[in-house]
Amino acid sequence: MFLLAGVIVPVYAQTDQTVVINEVDINPPGDDSKSISEWVELYNPTDSTIDLSGWKIASTTVLKKTMTIPSGTTINPGQFLTFSYQSVWFTDSSESVELRDENGVVIDKTPVLSDIQNDFKSWQRIYDGYDFDSYDDWKFVTSTSGSTNGKLIQEQKAEETTVTVSSPKSSYSFGETVIIQGSVSKKVFIEKPFFQPEVITVKITGPNFDRTLTLYPDLKLNYKTTLSLHQVLGINEGNYDVNVSYAGATASTSFSVGFEITEQQSKQDGYLSLVTNKSQYLPGELVSIMGTTTEIIPLQGMKFTVTDSSDNVVYNGNLFPVDGQFKTNVFISTVNPVYGTYQIIGEYFDKSVIATFEVVEDVKETVPISLWTDKEVYGLGEVVTITGRLNDVWIPALDLEIVQTKSLSLGTGSKVGGGSVLKILDVVRIDGNGKFQYSFTIPNENMRLGDYKIKVSKDVGSVKKTIKAVVDPENFVQITEPLAITTNKLVYDFNLDKELVISGKIKNLVERTSFEIPTVLISIKTEDGKPLSIFGVPGGVNQGATGGKGSVVADYQLTAIPEAGGTFEVATDISRLIFSEGTYIITAQYLDLLATATFEVVDDLAGGLTISLDKEVYGLGEKVSLNGIIPTSDRAVTISVTRPDGTTTTYGAPIDNQRFSWSWTTPVSERYQTIKGDDSRSTSSSNFGLYKINIGTDSYGETLFFKVSADPANDSISKTPIFVTTGKPLYQAGEKLKVVGNVIQRIQGDEGLVVPDRVTIQILDGVFPYKIIHESAVYPKPGGEFSSLFELPATVFSEGFYSVKAVYSTARATATFSVANDFTFGIDDPVSLLVSTDKPEYHPGDTVIISGKPNKLIYLETYDVSIIKKSDTEITCGSFICGVHAGAVKSIRPSPSGSFTHEYKIPNTASAIGKYEVTIDADFETKHIRFNVVEKPPTPKLETVIEKENRIADNIISVSAQEKTVDDVTLLPRVVSGSLLTPLRSDISDVNLKISSSSGICVIGPDADCLVSESTRKPGQIYDVVEVDGMSLNVRYSGPDVRLEKFSILPESSEDFLLDSDWNVEIIKDDQVSRFYYKVTYKTVE
Repeated sequence: MFLLAGVIVPVYAQTDQTVVINEVDINPPGDDSKSISEWVELYNPTDSTIDLSGWKIASTTVLKKTMTIPSGTTINPGQFLTFSYQSVWFTDSSESVELRDENGVVIDKTPVLSDIQNDFKSWQRIYDGYDFDSYDDWKFVTSTSGSTNGKLIQEQKAEETTVTVSSPKSSYSFGETVIIQGSVSKKVFIEKPFFQPEVITVKITGPNFDRTLTLYPDLKLNYKTTLSLHQVLGINEGNYDVNVSYAGATASTSFSVGFEITEQQSKQDGYLSLVTNKSQYLPGELVSIMGTTTEIIPLQGMKFTVTDSSDNVVYNGNLFPVDGQFKTNVFISTVNPVYGTYQIIGEYFDKSVIATFEVVEDVKETVPISLWTDKEVYGLGEVVTITGRLNDVWIPALDLEIVQTKSLSLGTGSKVGGGSVLKILDVVRIDGNGKFQYSFTIPNENMRLGDYKIKVSKDVGSVKKTIKAVVDPENFVQITEPLAITTNKLVYDFNLDKELVISGKIKNLVERTSFEIPTVLISIKTEDGKPLSIFGVPGGVNQGATGGKGSVVADYQLTAIPEAGGTFEVATDISRLIFSEGTYIITAQYLDLLATATFEVVDDLAGGLTISLDKEVYGLGEKVSLNGIIPTSDRAVTISVTRPDGTTTTYGAPIDNQRFSWSWTTPVSERYQTIKGDDSRSTSSSNFGLYKINIGTDSYGETLFFKVSADPANDSISKTPIFVTTGKPLYQAGEKLKVVGNVIQRIQGDEGLVVPDRVTIQILDGVFPYKIIHESAVYPKPGGEFSSLFELPATVFSEGFYSVKAVYSTARATATFSVANDFTFGIDDPVSLLVSTDKPEYHPGDTVIISGKPNKLIYLETYDVSIIKKSDTEITCGSFICGVHAGAVKSIRPSPSGSFTHEYKIPNTASAIGKYEVTIDADFETKHIRFNVVEKPPTPKLETVIEKENRIADNIISVSAQEKTVDDVTLLPRVVSGSLLTPLRSDISDVNLKISSSSGICVIGPDADCLVSESTRKPGQIYDVVEVDGMSLNVRYSGPDVRLEKFSILPESSEDFLLDSDWNVEIIKDDQVSRFYYKVTYKTVE
């Protein structure tokens, strides 16, 4: 016999591809506020070590405390790591725990959990790493901190033995050798009657031929043999079969043997072609003709003929090939040229070819000289290309003059003149066809901005053209109005702006023979049309001699001298002597042309003291920016920062032009400060919390608040003077009530004996007359937080609603909570046992949770619990004969309140189905409860499968969307979706997403040929419908320039599926950091 591999081996399920929260205890035994006992367990289900440096574990409900994992922390494959943070890290009710990576992306999150039992139970995944984003992934059982929760075991059949066989060809001729080769999946050994390796049996059968060969696999599990095909060896013409067997596995192939057949190959015809270098020509130009051939005939030339549109032969001749090519040039005559389509006919041996080109008429402008430039507007440092031609007569050269029209010698204020204009004098040479070309570079200097006049002239005539040099040529808008004016700003501030600059453009500048230059008259009026005026003195009047009399009021006007290109510019001071706050209208007049523009003058000191922060909530390591306007003449400002632990640091900032700016960086990591109180007790305070800034001068003072948070995007500063809440909304009688809150503390000064205000906390009955049950007074922390604990005795707190009142100075706030109390009191009430199971029906392999407690507070040593499976044929003998328990008994010690919990694991076999009875003996009473175990319902039919990949840092990603089969169910791709995360906001504009189909069509991207390039969300729609590879697709896209770009692609019809293809994703970036996430949704075929 031989050994076959057919055993069943366990395979541990891998349900996730990153670190997960595996177990969490949000309410361990004892008082959570007095010790750091709450913990979170992480598990690494992957095959690689993961660096957890900078990752965060966060509470997401009331307290929102976040722990940052220290740098250098790693978790190995299959390793468990347990983390504790602070006292009262989590709330006991409605808590959800998040795990975030170093970029703040949520990696894993628990469902909403509650634990009010204050025991050794914890919430844990039913198996290590078991994660299907469902509440059913979790169970509430006795904790297994730092160790396994159990492994999900799947049965998988070991690989069976296989064998392969092949031959290089399927047909052979006599005299050749057949190579038969193959491989086996593994080596198999025979144990009886003695130990030996299994052999490979190769059987070859054919026409009157039968041969069996025995082989052994080599070290690489391959085998090989040969067979000579000679007739003297018994090989006959026909088909042969090869059958190979090894350890029960078989494989086969075949080949044929015959006489050699000589194939007659047909000779392929040669190839001849003719092309020209252009499709159109002007008279006087050369036509470049080139021909190619794939077959060279010795001493044979190609005959070619060129005919015009009237079929007249223009040229003919013979061309001999050089390296398989024919080349020649043909001149288009300028004497009585014939316009139209010309034909080139080439003949080479037995092949011929025809090519065509057109001769078109040279259309000239009705001016002596034409002049063009490659652009109208240029930037500094760019090259200007000038082209032109003579249209009437030909001369060898023309004079060229290039002059910058800006007058650098004139100017006032900041526009004071100086320097020399750019001027080029040169000669351009004329080509034989009358054309010319010239180029020059505009210097990369600000003084070279403006207009340039280009003039080409000679005795035959002259022509002029004007171009512009601007700062931003791509966004420059050419002025088309006859006269236009503008200002360098729309709003001017008395305290920030010193100068008003008015500039404009005259489209058609008037030139006079007297060289007189018409000027532009500029006047300014107020919004209500009143001219801006100044006081002046007439000529010949001595103002001092007349005692201040004789002054006149004149309109405030400016005069601008236009440059040769038509541009003009003038400046005036923004002075309180000329302007006041308001809107002004500028009117420019050039001859009979008018143009207007408006501007506004403001005074930001008119509003008094203004101090502000750039935002209210900051993260770790962020910059805090403070800006202010001081209406007084103070020269410096004092700034003090008070941290949550009460420490204060004082800074200073200079005041410039009645303004100041100051910045401060928040802590780079979370730290704790131990504070010694007056009662000699030490408390620990985090640097997360509320910060206070005091800004003061000799005459002004202001106080601002900001907050440093682990999650600044979702955090905020409370605007209410006082806020109070409880640790959870529902408490059991006997537990401790936790009250937490926050106040905006009253400023009490810092000199002498300062007694801080306390917060008074009262616990009141929820029904009239609202009796006070507990009362305490606590000091708030420097950040404003306060907390306190209260006992909830079962004899005092009956079942019902209660309220919490907090009072701080004159501010007050309330909150409510409820208490559940299962105990009954009174001497006439009998003691009874309350027991139950967590549900009435289970499946094989489930865990039954049995819990109970007495209805009164009494002392018990143990509970005796037994569980038996009931039989329909059993005879009940009674407790007197058989005893109280019919099965194995387990003794359980109760909790301090008298309650107990017991777990029973149902066997995972079909025989476990049936009825069960639980017996609980508590001395004073014996209770029996029953539960049923029924067959597990069949697994629902698979309808949707989602494949996803996370945190891809590559630039090029291929997303496969192909048909697949899972559990004999055919799945087709329905939706491809994804998102691109750019962690740094400064990189958003430099990182873009491009999605293309497998055929190369750009579906989403910034390129001009992409079908979708902006957000598809518009009024009444969220998708754009596009056509890709013959299919109409719905495309949803968030648009570019956002921190999280999202997209989804699916067929327009709800009944269609995506074509089997690979989608190409390109992350367009340089060295920026990004992470790409995608998922493909598959649906079953109906």
